[in-house]
Amino acid sequence: MKNHFFENGNWLILTNSTIKDKVSRDFYGSKAKFKSEGFNESTDLKYPIILDLLKETIPEKASKKQIMDIELSTEEVLGIKNIFEREIIHILNIRKIALNGYYINVFDKEILIDTRNQAPTDDFLRAFNDIYLIAKECLNDNKPMYLSID
Repeated sequence: MKNHFFENGNWLILTNSTIKDKVSRDFYGSKAKFKSEGFNESTDLKYPIILDLLKETIPEKASKKQIMDIELSTEEVLGIKNIFEREIIHILNIRKIALNGYYINVFDKEILIDTRNQAPTDDFLRAFNDIYLIAKECLNDNKPMYLSID
């Protein structure tokens, strides 16, 4: 999974591990056991959309600022998984077929992600898929999922 830790601006991170007790290099090892997806309000166009999607299932927690490593319940993680699964299906139905790029696995199928600026839906697809996979792993392995918002 893509790992981000931002020093400037508002950010949110969804992860399968706490982050406040770790340094960023803990997340970048070649065999890192931690998975996270992070978004920065000042640089990432996905930030407001992802925050709005989180508010569908965890409205109180997603509306807070200055929270770190809030453990989400199994029901909340299931809600997140379902919402991002819904959004992935929607994007798969409306996106144009990529001409070049790299492959990711989406619902156990290889999907070519377009790296050109003309394919913003593919950027959302990758991000939504990463969040979906973190939630799915947490549910399958009976592990907690954590939310941090600054």
